[in-house]
Amino acid sequence: MNPDLEVDAAELRRTASVLAATAARVRSAADQEPPAETTPRWVTADAALLAADAARQQLVHLGADLADTARRITAVAEEYELADARAVTRLRLTR
Repeated sequence: MNPDLEVDAAELRRTASVLAATAARVRSAADQEPPAETTPRWVTADAALLAADAARQQLVHLGADLADTARRITAVAEEYELADARAVTRLRLTR
């Protein structure tokens, strides 16, 4: 097992940024629901409205999950940077 671990914090931050933008687009898609047609009143109209609402809710949840993941990735990048800074300080103190 190799104890060395390298983390590219800048790449993590770029990934989090792209993911946050994706989350925003997904949430925006949930708001762009086309208006429901009420005429003529088809037998399937209620089922179609329920399906559209379920899809909208799923987009909202997916967008929130993606945004949360982006926040977590950013937090991890910060934690790795802090850990690196602490390690650098410890190494300097041993010299």
